[in-house]
Amino acid sequence: MSQAIDTLRTMPGAVAEATSFPVRGRRAEQERLTQWVRRHVHRNGGGVLWLEGPAGAGKSRTLAAAGNEAALAGARVLTGAGTAGGGMTPLAPLLDALAVEPDDLAHGASAGVAGLEDTSYWLLRKVAGRLRELTRDRPVVVLVDDVHDCDDLTLLAVRTLTVQLAGLPLLWVLASRTNVDAPAVRALRRDLFTRNATQLQLGPLAADAIRQMTQDLLGPQAVLAAPFLCYLDGLPGTVRQLCAHLQDVSPVAQCPATETADMREVTTWLVNRRLDQLSEDARELVLIASVLGDTFTVQHLSQLLDRSEPTLLAPLREVLAAQLLRAGDDRLSFPHAPLRDAVAATLPRPLRLSVRRRSVEVRARAGVPIVSLAGELVDVAEPGDVWAGRILRQAAQELAFLAPGTAARYLRRALESTTELCPERQRLTAELIPLLWQAGEIAEARDVARGLVQAPLDPVAHARTCLELTRMGSQFDVPRLDAHIRHIHRRRDVPVPLKDQLLSMTMLNRLLRGDAEEAGGTVAETLMRTRGVHPVSELTHRTLESINAVHRHHWADAIRHSGAATAGLAHLDPGRAAALPEVALTTSWRASVLSVTGDDRGALELVEAAVEEVEQHGRRAFIPLWRTTRARLLLDTGQLAAAARDLAAAEEAAAATGLSFTGESAALCTRARVAFHLGDDAGLEACAARAEELLSSPEPQQRRIGAWITVITTAGRDSALTERRLRMAKAHVIRGYVHVAGIDAGDAVLLVRVALASGLREVAASIVEFAENRAQRNARFPLFEVTARHARGLLDGDRCRIVEAAEGYGNGRPLLRSQAWEDAGALTADPSEARACFERALEGYEACGAERDSRRARSRLRKLGIKPIVAGGAPDAGWRGLTPSELGVVRLIAHGATNRQAAERLFLSPHTVNTHVRHAFEKLSVRSRVQLARLYLREVDQEVELPS
Repeated sequence: MSQAIDTLRTMPGAVAEATSFPVRGRRAEQERLTQWVRRHVHRNGGGVLWLEGPAGAGKSRTLAAAGNEAALAGARVLTGAGTAGGGMTPLAPLLDALAVEPDDLAHGASAGVAGLEDTSYWLLRKVAGRLRELTRDRPVVVLVDDVHDCDDLTLLAVRTLTVQLAGLPLLWVLASRTNVDAPAVRALRRDLFTRNATQLQLGPLAADAIRQMTQDLLGPQAVLAAPFLCYLDGLPGTVRQLCAHLQDVSPVAQCPATETADMREVTTWLVNRRLDQLSEDARELVLIASVLGDTFTVQHLSQLLDRSEPTLLAPLREVLAAQLLRAGDDRLSFPHAPLRDAVAATLPRPLRLSVRRRSVEVRARAGVPIVSLAGELVDVAEPGDVWAGRILRQAAQELAFLAPGTAARYLRRALESTTELCPERQRLTAELIPLLWQAGEIAEARDVARGLVQAPLDPVAHARTCLELTRMGSQFDVPRLDAHIRHIHRRRDVPVPLKDQLLSMTMLNRLLRGDAEEAGGTVAETLMRTRGVHPVSELTHRTLESINAVHRHHWADAIRHSGAATAGLAHLDPGRAAALPEVALTTSWRASVLSVTGDDRGALELVEAAVEEVEQHGRRAFIPLWRTTRARLLLDTGQLAAAARDLAAAEEAAAATGLSFTGESAALCTRARVAFHLGDDAGLEACAARAEELLSSPEPQQRRIGAWITVITTAGRDSALTERRLRMAKAHVIRGYVHVAGIDAGDAVLLVRVALASGLREVAASIVEFAENRAQRNARFPLFEVTARHARGLLDGDRCRIVEAAEGYGNGRPLLRSQAWEDAGALTADPSEARACFERALEGYEACGAERDSRRARSRLRKLGIKPIVAGGAPDAGWRGLTPSELGVVRLIAHGATNRQAAERLFLSPHTVNTHVRHAFEKLSVRSRVQLARLYLREVDQEVELPS
């Protein structure tokens, strides 16, 4: 007789003692069982109840409770059980229940029966006769536990006796595990249900019932069981085992909520107990499945186990019945991840890795995409695994333009499968460098590049590495890089398209760094030497020509060449093009050219798309470039706060990656202008300190940029600048670009203003002459003409020219427009007209958030006796509810001007002035111009007498 895991057996033929307490959480099942037993016992009727559930579900205790209930109802209760492992005497469970020794029956049978079949028949007759005798006095209840472990003769006897003795007051209560694969058990179950046997299914208990059970068993120490309940799947028998085990494991009680070695030991013990209840085939299936992830298919399991799918049916049923796996529509899974992890932990790590490695290979043969397998393969591939290295390299190539960080991780592992210093390893290393750079892993990229360039074996890998270094601005400080490039161009075993890309990118890099001052001849020579057979090389050629055109201030040519360059992007793979530095530089340059020539919307659309793309795909190395480019465009359109945020993001990205930012010069110029307009004195001083460092640089380009920054800081300090620095700053403006950003057309105006403030009129005149020549060459683009008129107006003190410039700027350059209005006001003798100009300037400055400029405009208004309205005032505060434009109109009207006179002074139409007057009446609750004038002069401009 087998010993169950969740109850104590009674002696053969005895009734289960009352100490077999009901299972907590089984109230509904127990009430159903009690009613069934009482009904049949009281009616002296027979029947069959099939009790079913997984191992540990509480079947034995429920069976004992049925026996107790039957005994209380006056029935005779007989108990028996199957024995796990087989080898039991035929009919032993029934003979135990009848308290008959099998040897006695066998001895009696041998006296008149010869064959085994006849012996079995005789034994069945004796058992049937004994049951008939027992039912004469009172009803009999036969409890048979672990039917799934009974011998075939016992199962056959039950099938036969339940039919032969159906008319007697004989109740059969049979307990078995769910989904048993033994044919005899399945045949018995099928026959019983065909004859209307009653079924009682025991499923998992609810979580509350399990917690209460641990409280009953452990009392105050129930907290010890909490971390392990997720491994039990609601099986009360396993809960009892766990509680008994925990009472013997004292260290866990000291630290119940932490992942200690004792907790791991308990978890392993629990899982092993559940696995031990499975057959060998089922246990192997669960162990293999635990390594395969969250879900998997039967087909995949069969391939890993080298077994056909039909042969897995039996162990799979057993595992499902034990609730170690669950079946979905077409996939299998564990009930929860902790159980899967705990089962997997029982396998040695090398075996887990081996199974996962084989799983990847099986799925790859089945056609699963390589990219979806590489994430798992990178964790299980061993050094020297050539197949894994090939798969990882292929996945890295597919992901290189979508997720460079992930691709770099795959390619690192692929390198481990190759031997040292072989050409294949060098090619893989050359592919790794740009991935590391894009992902922002600059230090590692630098080390890899240096090592590969300094020990070249494969000429193609050498050339590709040099190309990547030039693409990255040669910022890795590789010794004698130019000599390496010249060596590559002399080699005949390097493909011509690769040489073309290297040569054109080298030239572009030199231009952007400011190394090639004689740009015209150098670029022409480069374009003649290269053949342009590669689309990327052609793209770079066009960008070179556009930059060269800007250097010569032929902006129409610059637009044409940059347009041809961006049109060439259509010939590239869109998924791969975004990852190329040539494409990023070309697009950024195109946006800058569009902005300088007045197409701010088109420029911003290009940059917004690029920023979204690099941030979505984790190209961290491009973030400083695109953030700085967008900051420059936002500055031009007067969005100072947004520009400051982008500059901060660019600096943060550069600092996080350790990137030697190749566009730092352009960023510094933009940062200085933003700090100036925002009134950020600390930021402006930081730019000034950086400018002093650049002024001491041996590179002319750096010195020119440093001089230009001092122009901005001088304007912020209202101080003078030396002629030498002004001329260096003029050279910066004349050069036309810095990195991939064109010099803004309005920079000439600032330079003239600072030159005049420094008393260097001759320098200012030369700058005006340059601006006018530039405008003459580029008549297609109004911005150059407007800035030239503005600069000439400053030099000559011509208010009309400056007013024309203010109107010409329109809404595209709000800061320049406001500066023009301020300059016009400074040159106006009429206080009323001056106030109108200053107020329009103030309105524009406040709309842009230009705090420093706003303070200066308010100061000018106060000198005219005006108390300017501070931006952001409460809308219900009377005068503060008026817009600056409305306030300007009201002021003139209060001083006696007609609508037409106000329109002429404010350069507005009479209709616009009439609209402003009507809005002012509504906001101030006045009905006449006299009331408006009195109210304004009393509350705002008290020093002026009321007109008669």
